[in-house]
Amino acid sequence: MDGRDLAIDRISDMPDPLLTQILSLLTTEEAFRTCILSKRWTDLWTSTDTLDFDFGSCNFGYERRNRFLRFIQGVLNRRGFSPLDKFKLRWKSHLNRSDCGIVEECISHAVACMPRLIYIYIGTKPIIKLPDSLLNCGSVKEMSLLAGYSLFESQPKSINLPSLKKLEIGHTYINDDLIEMFLLGCPVLEELALTCCPLMFEEINSNVLKKLTIERGCLETTSFTLKNASSLVTADLDISISYYTYYEDELNLLGGLPNVTSLRLNASRNVLRLLNKDIPNCLILNNLKSLELGVLETRYDWDLVVCFLQHSPNLKKLVLNFGHRVTSLGKKHYREKNSFPHEFLEIMEIRVLETRVKKEIEETVVEIMGALVKTIGKTVTL
Repeated sequence: MDGRDLAIDRISDMPDPLLTQILSLLTTEEAFRTCILSKRWTDLWTSTDTLDFDFGSCNFGYERRNRFLRFIQGVLNRRGFSPLDKFKLRWKSHLNRSDCGIVEECISHAVACMPRLIYIYIGTKPIIKLPDSLLNCGSVKEMSLLAGYSLFESQPKSINLPSLKKLEIGHTYINDDLIEMFLLGCPVLEELALTCCPLMFEEINSNVLKKLTIERGCLETTSFTLKNASSLVTADLDISISYYTYYEDELNLLGGLPNVTSLRLNASRNVLRLLNKDIPNCLILNNLKSLELGVLETRYDWDLVVCFLQHSPNLKKLVLNFGHRVTSLGKKHYREKNSFPHEFLEIMEIRVLETRVKKEIEETVVEIMGALVKTIGKTVTL
């Protein structure tokens, strides 16, 4: 018996539960192809607790798309309503209006199987109508709703996700009503991530949220506030302001982070300007251990750095990101200011975009920080 036969025998000796666990790591299309191996494998793929439909390319033609849609219908009919752990749907190809019905049916069918995890990415128009059952699923604990275009043509009728702990929304307009519906309808939500979303709401109000991530978020309202964020421990905020938005009010971020331990704040020029106005509202951040700030470009941005140093007595790691249009950092300005007793930083990282004055900026930052902090354990320049 050669090595190839031994390999086949080893696979054949595996129990069905182990084989179905392996198949669940594949896409459903890949798992289905194993049915040709032998009689034992004919229906084995239907026993997996995962449905993963991946139609990833925009370049597939009409026939390939229709064949995949028929495949989806066949899988749903063959598999029935056996319980699911994970449901994933990625669709980047063009969808005809008639195709949307099949995709919507697929989502409804999967939700009826009570999955723990739901991941949906719809990359092209037309916008499908998300079934009401999706946003009223009692079993789901992790949900990702991502799109190339906004997923919600109109406001959902209701949102009731009592078990949801982790929610990600991408490329979708989010207004006051929608964010409020999600926060009220997800009473145990611990992690919220908004990616590339126009932010058309004025506040996030949650006393259970532990982690907030806003990646490439664009504020399109006249104010933005964090309220009742006593449980928030990690905040990763990458935000800018729409060119069409005139800010009449100040941001209220610094007063909404009482117990945060890790904060990354990557802000546009206009957001940093508004945060400087928010400095008087900053709380004492006794729990803050790790802080990353950027993109710093003028000496006025240092007021924000000073604010955090003054209000974060237990800060251990500080990362400062500098842009490619750095102007005077104002060494004289900070020599004239009284130093304050921030005792010790374990690590300070200085990141400067490649410029002709990169070395000069690094030296200036080290000099200024030397006036603001008594002891710095390790300085890293990148």
